[in-house]
Amino acid sequence: MPLVAACVLFLSSCGPTYPKEKLPETIKKVCKDEYKMDVDVSVDGSTLGIYCPIKGLLDVSMGISEEAWDQISNLILIASRVVLSTDAKINFYIVITQDERLPEMQIVIIKYVEDVKQGMFRYIGRDESFKRTLFSMNLTPQARKERSVEKVFDRLGVEEQVRESVLSEFFRSSPSKLSDIGYWRGHFYIKDVEVGEFLSAQIANRMRIDFKNDKTLDEEFKFDSAEGLFLREKNKKAFQIKYKIYNQIQTDDKKRLNNDKVKGILQIVYDVVDGYKFKEFDFVELEDQLENSKVNVPSDEIWSFKKRKKLLDDMMDTGLF
Repeated sequence: MPLVAACVLFLSSCGPTYPKEKLPETIKKVCKDEYKMDVDVSVDGSTLGIYCPIKGLLDVSMGISEEAWDQISNLILIASRVVLSTDAKINFYIVITQDERLPEMQIVIIKYVEDVKQGMFRYIGRDESFKRTLFSMNLTPQARKERSVEKVFDRLGVEEQVRESVLSEFFRSSPSKLSDIGYWRGHFYIKDVEVGEFLSAQIANRMRIDFKNDKTLDEEFKFDSAEGLFLREKNKKAFQIKYKIYNQIQTDDKKRLNNDKVKGILQIVYDVVDGYKFKEFDFVELEDQLENSKVNVPSDEIWSFKKRKKLLDDMMDTGLF
């Protein structure tokens, strides 16, 4: 057994190091005492959120500076340590950081606690652990929303007290999807993350990685964007994957090229659900936003992906695509 895993077992047998009753306060103290970092902490259901502004987060090229990476790594280390040593039921943790000079730009990292354990015990490797981590750098959604409204207020000459009242009542609420998660003006905008939506976002994230790193896919296609959502409608659960992936090569056999694209996406879907043994879905909806087309693939077809090598060819022949 790896030494670090043995240490975790030892610590867990001694009772919670971070009791749920004082979890936010304890995390703040650890960050301050060990790394001189001032953080804000929030717990929403089974999801832990940690926010930390970092001076010099972004360098002149708008990339993450080396010093900032060190601090982000420390935040992830603390978050992982906490979720493995608390009696609070934490399934996910979210680390949010912004540049002190430019809080409109944020970095959001979401990890599944089971993945942290799998990595700790080396049941999954570093590459797989990386793919299972949701990482995004974007404009803070709440900042974008409020700034747009404030422009209207400015034009109308609305008083500050009225502005705050309107913003609080109509424009400040918990996010409905993972891409809306963030932190703005002293407030967390996080949600209690569910496994299904985490996996759907992970599928989209892996598409970005695999369509750029896989030699064959990279030669045939140019990845633009992908979004993964988890739908619950009429007692049905589904992964909804919206994507824009351009054909990179000129060919008269456009059908074959589109088939390759779909095969690449379904391979990723299979890898994710199989890796987590996740069966709580009825179908996968693929929406090609460039072709303006949708197709639903039943869950049993996803699970038979590896068993029947001619799955996609059979589906093409029957007119499913």
